[in-house]
Amino acid sequence: MSNASTSSISPVTGILMLSIALGPLAALSLGSRYADEETFERARAGLQNATPTDRFAHYDSLRDPSYGAAKSITDITQGSGLFSELQAAIEAAGAEAMLSEGGPYTVFAPSNEAFSRIPAEQLQALLSDKERLNQVIAAHVVPGRLSPTELMQLESAPTLSGDRVAISVPGMIKVGDATISQSIAARNGVVHVIDRVLL
Repeated sequence: MSNASTSSISPVTGILMLSIALGPLAALSLGSRYADEETFERARAGLQNATPTDRFAHYDSLRDPSYGAAKSITDITQGSGLFSELQAAIEAAGAEAMLSEGGPYTVFAPSNEAFSRIPAEQLQALLSDKERLNQVIAAHVVPGRLSPTELMQLESAPTLSGDRVAISVPGMIKVGDATISQSIAARNGVVHVIDRVLL
């Protein structure tokens, strides 16, 4: 009985039944392949259209307007014991007004520890030479407001001294031979604390 019923199924009927059974699987396979290609195309387009800052913006608190401080750069250097040597140099150079009202500026601010690396006689000679001191202060100031993540995407930046300072990211952000330890938002720019004076 079973042999008779099996032999009564024609080849055409068998092909039709097989097509009905396997059709959804074939459609699913083809659909997922084309969906993957579309996803890859969208990803490629996104990478081509993305700007460098898009990659880091969500890590960068200094680019959030709510972090805009009321203090000027001069207020920050005057109001912190961390910068007493730098503030003495700024005053000796007569650069207080520029850093208080001008800008926006990005200031690479050497800490007192950074100044302590300079031999005492060399530091005293620098503080006594106003023209040279102005050049040194200018070498620590970049026009514009550059946040840490924006610095990470640069190889150098132009300073007010007319030279360019090298920027690298071997781990921490380095400016010349100095390393940035922290960044402080100011009303007229950004103060990046560094551990060496850029001479």
